[in-house]
Amino acid sequence: MNMFDEIEKVKAELPRAKTIGKEIKKVRLNFYQIFALFTYFVVIVLGIIFGNLFPTCGTSSALYSGVCVTTEFNFSLMLCIWFVGLILCLFIFAIGHIINLLEAINRKLKK
Repeated sequence: MNMFDEIEKVKAELPRAKTIGKEIKKVRLNFYQIFALFTYFVVIVLGIIFGNLFPTCGTSSALYSGVCVTTEFNFSLMLCIWFVGLILCLFIFAIGHIINLLEAINRKLKK
């Protein structure tokens, strides 16, 4: 048996843009999920702003003199803010998803 013939039998077509759009339109986000997405976009912007507001010293020799000669963008602070924001927003989004599931169960039980 040829491996390529088996692949031809098993493979499926890739979804088209219309079918992907229909699947996305089926998903309804509740207030908590929308709030989590909005909050994460705000956290991304705040991470960039705080990375600029609190720069790091550019050279290691300037650390010993007590005065920074050059400053650089603080990537570690930005990534830390992004990570903490991601964890917080995932938690809020998960609560919203649990609420959606409970509402779906409630609707099925009422029928």
